[in-house]
Amino acid sequence: MKRKRLTALAMAAMLGVSAVQPVFAADWQSQNPLIAHALGEADGKIETNSKEAFITSWENGYRVVEGDFTYTSDGTLVLRHDFDADGSYYRLEIEPNGKLVMDSKTFVETPVVYEQTAITAVDLLYLMMEYPDMYLVTDTKDTDKATVQRQFNDLKKIANNIGAPEILDRIIPQIYHKDMLNWVKEIYPFQNWIFTLYLISNPNYGEIADFCAANGIGTVTLHYDRATKENVGILKAKGLKVYAHTVNRYLMFEDLLQMGVDGIYTDRIKPYELEWVGLENSRTLTEQAFLVGDKEMTFTTLDIFGKAHAPLRQLAEVGKKFSAEYNKEAGTLNLTLGKKFTTLGNEMLMDDSGRLVTKKADFKLLVGGKETGIQCFYVDGEVYAPIEEILNLVQK
Repeated sequence: MKRKRLTALAMAAMLGVSAVQPVFAADWQSQNPLIAHALGEADGKIETNSKEAFITSWENGYRVVEGDFTYTSDGTLVLRHDFDADGSYYRLEIEPNGKLVMDSKTFVETPVVYEQTAITAVDLLYLMMEYPDMYLVTDTKDTDKATVQRQFNDLKKIANNIGAPEILDRIIPQIYHKDMLNWVKEIYPFQNWIFTLYLISNPNYGEIADFCAANGIGTVTLHYDRATKENVGILKAKGLKVYAHTVNRYLMFEDLLQMGVDGIYTDRIKPYELEWVGLENSRTLTEQAFLVGDKEMTFTTLDIFGKAHAPLRQLAEVGKKFSAEYNKEAGTLNLTLGKKFTTLGNEMLMDDSGRLVTKKADFKLLVGGKETGIQCFYVDGEVYAPIEEILNLVQK
């Protein structure tokens, strides 16, 4: 059992950091056998590239999403597969009206499948700021140098303009041919790359494997029909990871794993369903023992944005102890020190599925009626809070 000692000095040092940024491993694939296609599924709708899809994917445990990029008629980079009448218009339940390629105003004002929110590249990078443990795989469609460099230059400018250039290190460009690698490198030295083969009619897998190994490209993506043991074996012999697209059936996923595939792009298979195909969800609860003063306390912890979080009801038994009163109308959860914790209204929604569906709490956390600025989360309906920050408050 892992033990941590929390002292006032240690907590002050931790809390003195303005923001905790998760540490990203070079082998991001090992923790992410699933990539949410077109930002993922929301309310049963797929291929939307919507704000709701991104947020729902994070809540369901994905940490890598793939997004489709194109331009509006007035040159705004947006998240959408295309502007074809029988393409995205049809799939997104939108009636074409006038010119097929929307201007940016029309785009942002036109709901996706009646109620979801269409987003621009600016919106997406703001979401990546808000959810600092998400990777983005780009599907930029175009293959000519001018458009490719324009798209990645726009992403670079956006990240700089919003004051978050570090987001670029969580963007994983997909390249469609060899020349594209250097075109994109001229814009920014991205840390991770994917060579995707769907635009290559007859791939030479040995040649592609050699090129990727020689140029620091760690992943190759191919259509599931091409994921034979021979093809996958050629790629993996060079140390490459192999992903297949787009897979929504569990038995097909199992078959691909037997072929040696490391992961898939999917619309519907969730991280909490990985055990169905013999894999483990990297997001897990951990029992950790903490020394609080001279007393050892064990908490059920979950890492969220690089911080250990635990159920508020467990934290309520530490130090001065506290009660919690939820005011739905005011949107507040008030902790009162020295009183006994009983229950919370939202805990009536707790479930024991173990899926770890995690949502940002929609209340402001108060202590003694004063706002703390601490962000809490619902994990399967139970309130989780950052351990260090709560203990720092109740031990003062």
